[in-house]
Amino acid sequence: MDEFEDLEVTVPETKSDDSCLYFLALDLSQRRRPLVDRIIEIADQSNNFNDEDIIQEVCTFMLAGQESVATAVTFTLFLLAKHPDVLSRVLDEVDAVLGELPDVPTLGALRKLCYTEQCIKEALRLYPSVPIVARTLSEDVPMGKVTLPKGCQVIITPYATHRIPHIYPDPEKFDPDRFLPENMRGIHPYAYIPFSAGPRICIGYKFAMLEMKMLLGEILRKYHVTTIPGKEELRIKYRITIRASGGVWLQFTPRAAQVLQ
Repeated sequence: MDEFEDLEVTVPETKSDDSCLYFLALDLSQRRRPLVDRIIEIADQSNNFNDEDIIQEVCTFMLAGQESVATAVTFTLFLLAKHPDVLSRVLDEVDAVLGELPDVPTLGALRKLCYTEQCIKEALRLYPSVPIVARTLSEDVPMGKVTLPKGCQVIITPYATHRIPHIYPDPEKFDPDRFLPENMRGIHPYAYIPFSAGPRICIGYKFAMLEMKMLLGEILRKYHVTTIPGKEELRIKYRITIRASGGVWLQFTPRAAQVLQ
């Protein structure tokens, strides 16, 4: 597309596709333009975009790029606050990896936050940011004694899938060690779907994980997080993104000065 011809693309050298990130450096004037302006401009230059497409694209970026990450970080902090032993391990890792770094962690440092990533993944297992996913079948799908017809809309529930006992023993327990590499061997890839899966998996899931690790690392190296008496239990509401009725209540206390320096 012509609108992307002015992008400078830098591809860092990596040894694994899983760690390969692409950074698109737009000139400053382009970066300051609102997203909706760019989408409308593309629509004006193309016959493939209508008003409904524009609305859907804007909603996708608003919800997927902001709300889902904020929700995941909130529930991760809540679970860490409820499990001081797990929080202590995360703090040790954060201090060891990020303690002497400038305010903005490097990509290399974020990759070293392995246990922190396990905690995020376990939080997303228990409280997937998007608890319900809808898909429209592109062909007939046999299922047991019935056949789901082409065009049928199917509802997938990550919240329920992530609590199947024979896949995740003691499914209500917050256990980040479930996501140790050796413990994930043999688990069906579609048994863990906080970002959906298959051809329509979230396009930004790797970037989202980096965002969450950076946010948690920055928060936890500066503040200690605890639950508030009487607010330790959550009543979950199912919306486009998962919510807690009455909100998630936490207390943040500045950590010791020597940790912050």
